[in-house]
Amino acid sequence: MREDLTFLHGGRNPQCVATVDKHFDYHVLQLMTAGAVELFYDDQRYEMHGRWFWPCHPGPYTYFHEWPQGEPWNHRYIACTGPLAMDWQVHGLWPEAPQTVADEELPQLVETFDRMLDCALQPGRFARLRAINLLEAVLLRLAELRQSAEDGRPQWLNQAVSELAKTRREPDYERLAAKLSMSLTTFRRRFREATGQSPHAFHLDCRICEARRLLGETDDPLKH
Repeated sequence: MREDLTFLHGGRNPQCVATVDKHFDYHVLQLMTAGAVELFYDDQRYEMHGRWFWPCHPGPYTYFHEWPQGEPWNHRYIACTGPLAMDWQVHGLWPEAPQTVADEELPQLVETFDRMLDCALQPGRFARLRAINLLEAVLLRLAELRQSAEDGRPQWLNQAVSELAKTRREPDYERLAAKLSMSLTTFRRRFREATGQSPHAFHLDCRICEARRLLGETDDPLKH
């Protein structure tokens, strides 16, 4: 069992009206089961209603608050730090964007999240190890649900995501659009509609994740 994760804090607030406005140097998994939140990663805006998980982690400037202001939301969260959290992010377990869940998925995820919170906030090594297992179980289920959604994506989007993820240099977006039988304007619009990001922002995210993986898993110098 890997133990390289430290739980910092966590909690539940069924009437949350908190505002978060900061750069994170640790990882947080947020869960909303009722209400609404306006969220920004840098200048990318999300308006979430009902059942949502979303991440906070090193990288983007993160800002969120109840929406509309003064209307509370049902909030759970866990904050952690350590190499294991970075490994989860590098290998695709840690979500990179907000993720909604279906009605039938929510009860089990909430139950596991609550058990994880109870263990994470208890003293002792074995409570922490159990909390790590439970948090990873939540992350694994969320990753499985994301994969299922991706399997239903249109072929052009799968192809675009694959091209942008594997390209180390600045992509030739016009060539990629032509390969997908679209104009560049149409490609950019449809990609943003499907993913919530521009193709350029998605490519940069992939580069950053790969750099983190190399730093964590290899002895390669920063510049070579």
